[in-house]
Amino acid sequence: MVADQATSPAETPEVKRRRLRFALRDARRESKLTQHIAAKKLSWSPSKIVRIEQGTVPVAPTDVRAMLFLYGVTDQERVESLVTLAAEAREMKGFKQYADIYSPTALELFGSESAAQVIYKHEPTIIPGLLQTRDYANALLMSLGDSPEGAARKAAARIERQVMLERKDRPELNFIIGEAALVRPAGSKEIMAEQIAALRRYVREDDINLYALPFSAGAHRGLGEAFTILQFASEDDPDVLYLENAERLSVSREDEDTLKRYQELFVHLKEIAESCGDFETVLDEVVGSRFE
Repeated sequence: MVADQATSPAETPEVKRRRLRFALRDARRESKLTQHIAAKKLSWSPSKIVRIEQGTVPVAPTDVRAMLFLYGVTDQERVESLVTLAAEAREMKGFKQYADIYSPTALELFGSESAAQVIYKHEPTIIPGLLQTRDYANALLMSLGDSPEGAARKAAARIERQVMLERKDRPELNFIIGEAALVRPAGSKEIMAEQIAALRRYVREDDINLYALPFSAGAHRGLGEAFTILQFASEDDPDVLYLENAERLSVSREDEDTLKRYQELFVHLKEIAESCGDFETVLDEVVGSRFE
């Protein structure tokens, strides 16, 4: 799953923060310093270095300078580039307005999607957020326990994420959707009919590839596992994997072995889905007149 190289769209604050934390982590490793020793030399708590490298806290430009000086980075162009990156990442809003209702990892995912070159998503139980209609999202979220107000805000975030679908330079999108997601009602028949119609529109667009995985495909390695892989054009932005747990919370994984395993899993599931027929054919078979 190697994408062709291309120019990335304008970077979001989430992508800037990812680039910065990777650069700081790599600089520390190049200096042969552990997180604990680096923190001690900077008179910081070890947890501060950990949080910076994990991206769970913003990092001030002055802290970037201090870290790079400690790590022996003498290339002033590199230093100024990373200091600027820190300043820009702190100033840009991105999805921060939803920080009270979504986890930091989920917000990073939302902000990184539009900067990706290719997105791979497997969703066995619900319609993927990037493809949800507002009414479907509201109904689904309230069914999961959100208040009407909370559901409305979360749905608004999903609609905001979908702005990238209108771009000419949007990422290539690849979705594998399980039959359970297609037939389980969220809200009224009218809401589901609108959602199914939206999927039919998406599958007919360029660079949006939908695959349906029906129950008739039998048991497979991806049962119950929802995951997203973002692939970026720039070598400065390594691919990243997002997993969802039982409570629909995202957890990011960046180690190469785990990422490779899920890349191979996506290819495997795609082959199974394709063997069952194209998306609209399977959709007709499993949904039929259920929501008319």
